[in-house]
Amino acid sequence: MATAPDSPKPERKSRLNPVPPPVPSPEGEVIRVLLIDDDRDDYFLTREMLSDIPGERYRLDWTPNYDAGLQALCEGTHDIYLLDYRLGARTGIELLREIRSRACSGPVILFTGQGQSRTDLEALDAGADDYLEKAGLTPALLERSIRFALVQHRASVELERKVRERTEELARANAALREADRRKDVFLATLAHELRNPLAPIRNALEIIRLANDTGEMVRKQRERLERQVSYLIRLIEDLLDVSRITTGKLRLNTEELTIQDVLESALDTSRSQLDAAKLALNVEMPAEPVRLIGDRVRLTQVFANLLNNSAKFTEPDGQVSIRVTANTDRVSVTVRDTGVGISPDALPHLFDLFTQVDRSAGRSTNGLGIGLALVHRLVGMHGGQVFAHSDGPGKGATFIVVLPTIGQTATSIPTPQ
Repeated sequence: MATAPDSPKPERKSRLNPVPPPVPSPEGEVIRVLLIDDDRDDYFLTREMLSDIPGERYRLDWTPNYDAGLQALCEGTHDIYLLDYRLGARTGIELLREIRSRACSGPVILFTGQGQSRTDLEALDAGADDYLEKAGLTPALLERSIRFALVQHRASVELERKVRERTEELARANAALREADRRKDVFLATLAHELRNPLAPIRNALEIIRLANDTGEMVRKQRERLERQVSYLIRLIEDLLDVSRITTGKLRLNTEELTIQDVLESALDTSRSQLDAAKLALNVEMPAEPVRLIGDRVRLTQVFANLLNNSAKFTEPDGQVSIRVTANTDRVSVTVRDTGVGISPDALPHLFDLFTQVDRSAGRSTNGLGIGLALVHRLVGMHGGQVFAHSDGPGKGATFIVVLPTIGQTATSIPTPQ
């Protein structure tokens, strides 16, 4: 670095004005500085100038080598880099451009003995954080330039971090939209299948009734067949309407004081025929004392009926379904466990997502529309509760736990014959 002339020029300020306030740093922090300059005298002069800065602690390292400077910048070995314009046969501008081409970054101040605006603009365009002429350089100007470069670099790093996080967030959102679109396609195909299935037996039953010569046993059986299929269609449509009401915010709860025992009794009445048809053994454990809560009787019955129907659907004949109720002063926990086909670990996190088709069927023709468990999750949430699912894997059954707030009385769990 050239010494200042006898009649120094007026001090040249940094390229931006005003200079930002000092960067707060932990007490005793050492700012690591690397001088990339092929002139040893410049190293000694820079070291002397840094030592004249009051209240700061700088550790100055030096390399006269272009490649060593490039490596240090790409590895981020220092907090700030002072780069000379001339590096033997090469220039600091070339080094800045190579840094950029390698996607490296670091706060760099370019030193030059020239006062040409073309060089100034060239340095800034190549990626320098600041540009200083050697002539007239003082400790105060160097300190302000270092602080400015550090602030700029930290701001740039923070901006890049936010941009990266936002990009990742958008990528996740796009992936979620693609997954939602895929589920919609699967849902529509499944819905068409589910709606078509009952139509054939309904049409056949009506034809048999039309052709029947009597109104006896034949007509009775076909009527029962029609009732089952119509009930299925009604339940399917009601689930679809409930999903629409929840997603549009139009579903309202008609709350009252009730007991969990009453809710489960209603759910068992609703699901009993399906459990019996599946030939499943049922075991229920409930507290002897009433467990009181505030909720919508119809919707809570729907929650537990859906869980029981789910167990009946995915448990082979002669399997078991158990209900266990435990309560304390502020919540009640209802566990529905079956010995069915189980759930794979990768499917568990998405089990309560709307229209999710989880392959638990093991040879069955359909897994349903992916609505029932989503309704359970949303209705329980509307009651201020939570629902959890667990399975040890395929073939090892499934467990669903519903936790709801209570009015506040203690009860213990005891077996209740069913």
